[in-house]
Amino acid sequence: MNLIFHKKSYRFNLNAEVKNSKTTYLKKSGWIIKLIRNDEKIGFGEVSPLNKEDLKKCAQQLDMIPEYVEVFNLSQQIKIFHPCIQSAINSALAEINGKIIFKENYNFDEIDKTVILLNPENVISDLNKIKKRQSNIEKSVTIKWKVALKNNHEEEASLEEILSEIGNDIKLRIDANGSWGREIANRWADILKDNKNIDWLEQPLSVDDIDGLTELNKKIPIALDESLIKFPNLIDEWKGWQIRRPSQENNPVKLLRELENKKGLISISTSFETGIGKRWLYHLSSLQLQGPTPKVPGLAMNKFPNSFLFLNKPKLIWDLL
Repeated sequence: MNLIFHKKSYRFNLNAEVKNSKTTYLKKSGWIIKLIRNDEKIGFGEVSPLNKEDLKKCAQQLDMIPEYVEVFNLSQQIKIFHPCIQSAINSALAEINGKIIFKENYNFDEIDKTVILLNPENVISDLNKIKKRQSNIEKSVTIKWKVALKNNHEEEASLEEILSEIGNDIKLRIDANGSWGREIANRWADILKDNKNIDWLEQPLSVDDIDGLTELNKKIPIALDESLIKFPNLIDEWKGWQIRRPSQENNPVKLLRELENKKGLISISTSFETGIGKRWLYHLSSLQLQGPTPKVPGLAMNKFPNSFLFLNKPKLIWDLL
């Protein structure tokens, strides 16, 4: 089967910076790819790397893909490419082959349908604003707090205040982005292990400390994120929660099948994709919410500018780029 391969680059600024213990995101760059089959069926994908080193590598590898290519040769070629390129190509092929059929609309624009990210510089003020807004809609919400940005004593004081302020209608996720050692991680786990508001601690230890993460998971739900990216085999081995980012996995069809087969303990998260990649996030999030362990996804909806880039209309996005 013959294909025509095209790509276009994109670049945008987030509405506000997203800061974690490792880096700060404000600008985002990547590529939209389009595959056209010889029967004129079209599939779109998005190459959405998160750091500059990966951007450079993806640019070099994308330039190696010829405009006219046979599908088997393309599938073989990308096996040694960056996972973000594999994700984009496999996403486009899945669309062409009808392995995924997107809806015209997905309802994730309401406050209770996605995680609300707290500003780490002013978490209590943010929390109070959320509580006030929540009282008007009378629905439960989920908040996410990225920690390990300040000294632990200060963050523990904030934790104490947060726990005293939230009721049962607010769920809390805490993300250390792999920056804690075992002593601090165990201390937080002991504080939170009996708290009904906590969804999980996300990547509290370094990506390599699987033994430590496994032990922590016996105390409190631990969600792996960065560890899954570095060690994809953990997707099949880890027994706790998994933060899954389809644009960073080499084949999001695997994740699609897992959710279709009602695999639990999966949460969907963004890597700041355009509307092309968001179609996968929305579709997979909808499936997750119908599964055995429903949780609102982390889509960072309030961080994106008002632009055609984020429409659920891939052909329009392509034409306007």
